Amino acid sequence: MGEKTGNTVKLIYDFPTEGVLEVCIKGNWYRATSKEFRSFDGTRRITQPIKQPGIGDNFNEVEMKTFTYTGPIYMYDTNIAVQAENLEQITSSRYLEKISKISASRN
Repeated sequence: MGEKTGNTVKLIYDFPTEGVLEVCIKGNWYRATSKEFRSFDGTRRITQPIKQPGIGDNFNEVEMKTFTYTGPIYMYDTNIAVQAENLEQITSSRYLEKISKISASRN
């Protein structure tokens, strides 16, 4: 039988992943996946409904709240916390660097 290889650790998501996750790069806000959001070294925010909409509710009338997220920053694809430097980029890891080199060699 084959053993599981690669990333087998469960990543920590200590923020509400069901909200709209955004990161700020050079003054512009961009949506991010949960994995990117947890590893982004810069300003991050979450937008989510104040209460769950009911059946038949008009989504245009659902009240939303947006708040700045100031939780920990993790190295990409790991649970290793890193110090914030406000670089406005995803913190890299050996895995991310390896993937980037493979992509660059294919182009």
